[in-house]
Amino acid sequence: MEFKSDSELIELRDRYGLSSARKGYGEFKGYSLPESFSKYQKEIEDLEVYDDDVWVTSFPKSGTTWTEELVWCVANDLDFEAAKVDLDERFPFIEFCVFFGMDDPNNAVPYVRRSLEFLKSRPRPRFIKTHLPWELLPKQIRTFERRPKIIHVARNPKDVCVSFYHHVRFLENYSGDFNLYVQLFLRNKANYTPFFNNILGYWNRRSEPNIIFLKYEDMKKDLRSILLQVTKFLGYELREDQVKTLLHHLSFEVMKHNKATDHSTVAGFLKSKGLLFNPDGEFMRTGTSGSFKSEMSPAMIEYFNRWTKENLAGTGLEL
Repeated sequence: MEFKSDSELIELRDRYGLSSARKGYGEFKGYSLPESFSKYQKEIEDLEVYDDDVWVTSFPKSGTTWTEELVWCVANDLDFEAAKVDLDERFPFIEFCVFFGMDDPNNAVPYVRRSLEFLKSRPRPRFIKTHLPWELLPKQIRTFERRPKIIHVARNPKDVCVSFYHHVRFLENYSGDFNLYVQLFLRNKANYTPFFNNILGYWNRRSEPNIIFLKYEDMKKDLRSILLQVTKFLGYELREDQVKTLLHHLSFEVMKHNKATDHSTVAGFLKSKGLLFNPDGEFMRTGTSGSFKSEMSPAMIEYFNRWTKENLAGTGLEL
């Protein structure tokens, strides 16, 4: 693969990735994020964390929504009636305001615009989602002063890159092409990159009793086993009939057509603000492993494979 220079990539990222809700990008402890993160970094750093919090962490497009719904249902006695409330409201995305914290006279969807404020108002136990790397989590988590349950889910970088590309075209107003996005991803100019640093921050702490590390591919192969593993980790038990019911609820077809988990409320809000480059896109597309094969060239796949091998050498992690 031939790469553009860093300066070219930055110029193209700004050309195709900025909007009225995003004025620029910055680097925070080595990670790429919208520059607006600077307004919230200290508030996140100083966030009061509780031991009964439950966090789902991941690099974007790694099975986060799937894992959130699994966790929430287990921890809420499979209350499917309560689960009809939008997942973004039940499981606040702590840094949502970094991406879409614009002013809105109608005070719509506060869990997007004022996500930190919204999170602080939630009753305990709180359910919290983030894509932030370990280094940018609240200080009380990093120092283990508080030990909330943390469920991290990871996915192979080729599928993540493809899925993230479609995601940013749909929800983040990105108008560049796939080849450019791959370069931004590999050269740490895409949001939340460097990819492996982000993931390894959690992998290297997986032996901590309050942290569990999952793989999307394992969920696809044997969701039942992962469900039981997470249920035990959270301190719950499920009867066999409950397991079967929840597995059906968590199937891709059910999740994709579930208005509480398809992020349609957020998409509708962003569309009303003119922030959807591809308003006909879908948050959940295929839900498969290996879909990168239909979108990446052989040379691109070979490069990703070498890059993955080099970055995971000696870590014990396989993706």
